[in-house]
Amino acid sequence: MRTFAFTLAAMGLSLAAFGADPNANSATNNNPNNNQKVLAATTFRASKLTGLNVRNTAGEKLGTVEDLVVDVRTGKISYIAMGVGGVLGIGEKLFAIPYGELKFDHGKDEMFFVLDMPAEKIKAAPGFDKRDWPNFADPNWSQHIDKYYQQAETKKTTTTTTTTTGSSKP
Repeated sequence: MRTFAFTLAAMGLSLAAFGADPNANSATNNNPNNNQKVLAATTFRASKLTGLNVRNTAGEKLGTVEDLVVDVRTGKISYIAMGVGGVLGIGEKLFAIPYGELKFDHGKDEMFFVLDMPAEKIKAAPGFDKRDWPNFADPNWSQHIDKYYQQAETKKTTTTTTTTTGSSKP
């Protein structure tokens, strides 16, 4: 846990908050400007990722990370379970968001994930109840979810170009 994408001190966070040893790499302490560590984020404890907000590119809050789904063969996160709506967890709907669709970002006072999708598209996504999780090992289920988000990505990036040609009359 030696690298972070932002200055933790500027965010008022310490390395200890993320389970890192602040003395693990003393070479990073040699900043002549302020002796603050500047590191790039590549790893976090899972408990620090749950509860983070998920926003779209317009900055609108889409939901909150409720849980992480890990592929035990690769050790990589396959999906986040994003909670949307409800009050105190009652009436909340969960959505499995493919982890590759998310980007980790931060503002001045918070860390969050960004999903480049409008809120309406999320509300139309296949979701599930937190008391009735889908079988993530079912290839039909994962293909269905992945296809939904891939189609959303394709529609977002597909552009139509129209070319007009003028004709000249003799």
